Amino acid sequence: MSINLKISDYTLLYIEDDKATQMVTSMFLKNYFKSITEASNGKEAFALYHKIKPDIIITDIEMPEMNGLNFCKEIRKKDKETPIIITTAYTRIEYLLEAISLNLIKYLGKPLKELELMEALSNCFEQLELKESNIVQLTKDVYFDTFNHALSKNNSIIHLSVFETLFLDILIKNKHRIVSYIEIENFIWNDKYMSIDSLRSLVKKIRGIIGKESIQNISKTGYRIKIYA
Repeated sequence: MSINLKISDYTLLYIEDDKATQMVTSMFLKNYFKSITEASNGKEAFALYHKIKPDIIITDIEMPEMNGLNFCKEIRKKDKETPIIITTAYTRIEYLLEAISLNLIKYLGKPLKELELMEALSNCFEQLELKESNIVQLTKDVYFDTFNHALSKNNSIIHLSVFETLFLDILIKNKHRIVSYIEIENFIWNDKYMSIDSLRSLVKKIRGIIGKESIQNISKTGYRIKIYA
């Protein structure tokens, strides 16, 4: 996959306690930001955040004085909108849950991979332009993270199949309209045949997770998802 990411007019606050990693990553990031402010721990970063009000934040989790998650929690007490990317050397399911609850764009494993970082930045830029979060609330207790493709219910991650994830993805991306059967077939089954029974089975499974009323069937047309208001 190719990501065409151009230089922006956005400002970045980048927090990383490992100096070598900070230097290398900052050199890469300078290609895409108007300015970058660096910090080595959450406490320092929190002070800088109030001073510069960055457009985007990238922070490591494991840091001295104040770790990345606590830093994000402090930010989110008053700022629900600024896109935040978390980096970590440890892949833990609770981090994904935190990413959803704190409305984070992505948590990226370290060492950082260029393509994954560019994809996350692209999502940040898109969110700033559209002013629309990647965390979509489907019901009172169900959330779907469109960037990480993660579904959570009652603060637990629900494991979805590839087809289930794709089905939710296409409905949510087109949440303001009906998604036709042909669109669903092309998006999920690609060039393979989609039987009505297969589609109905898929819908039944998703409804069993998020509630029957959340997905509406428009006869002979397609499906539409209901977003929690």
